[in-house]
Amino acid sequence: MSVSALCWHGDPMTSTGGTGREPAESTWAGEALVIASVIVALLPLGFLHLSSIGAIDPLTDVISDYVFQPGGYALLGAGAISLAVGCAALATGLHRGELPHPRTPTALFASAAGALVLVALFPTHAPGTDPGLVSTVHRAAGGWVFAVLPLAAWMVARRARSAPTWAPAAPALSRAAAVAGVVSVFFLLNHVPIVIGASPVLPLLGGAQRVLCAAVVVVLVMTARATRLAVERAHYPAEVPASLQLRGAA
Repeated sequence: MSVSALCWHGDPMTSTGGTGREPAESTWAGEALVIASVIVALLPLGFLHLSSIGAIDPLTDVISDYVFQPGGYALLGAGAISLAVGCAALATGLHRGELPHPRTPTALFASAAGALVLVALFPTHAPGTDPGLVSTVHRAAGGWVFAVLPLAAWMVARRARSAPTWAPAAPALSRAAAVAGVVSVFFLLNHVPIVIGASPVLPLLGGAQRVLCAAVVVVLVMTARATRLAVERAHYPAEVPASLQLRGAA
């Protein structure tokens, strides 16, 4: 007859010494989904960049101007919707990873997902024309995405410091979110004059936006990885300490 460890208050032990948890409980598929969404979003952007050489200047023209290239509306829309899926996955993953006080960053990721849908549905106006309601919705939604994603990642990093399962990812995520935040502020402040119908303060707005997109993509992937590792650390069955193991007596 075997005797289990005394004073064991964790999950019920199996005959092999494990807790009997299903492997699915200790994993989070959201990281793969976020990475896939980023790849799906970057592919059409890369195609539009290559196909519009000579027509679109990546240093001065913003990404939204690709909409006027052949197939641009569908390709840009597909990329935005794909990123929306990734943001939605992160919004659900923070609770799964047991991040402390996840409500605000979760709401920000969810709002970014909704804004990306608006970016996909409402295109910008043609160069040389006056912005209308559709274009204003597009630009406001895009500005919201660029503003809240670095902020949401920074909030995740800040909360991660107080959680053992999240803490290892906090320093790197904090730095990445800070870089994305600085570039975001630079881009958005230069974008304000365009919204009211004038010109940007600095001419290389397209280049700044592309750098910002790269920084945001890195932040999304890093947040997804931190979430997946937190889920694994929180739910992976811990071994029973050897000092608590008792030999059975026949």
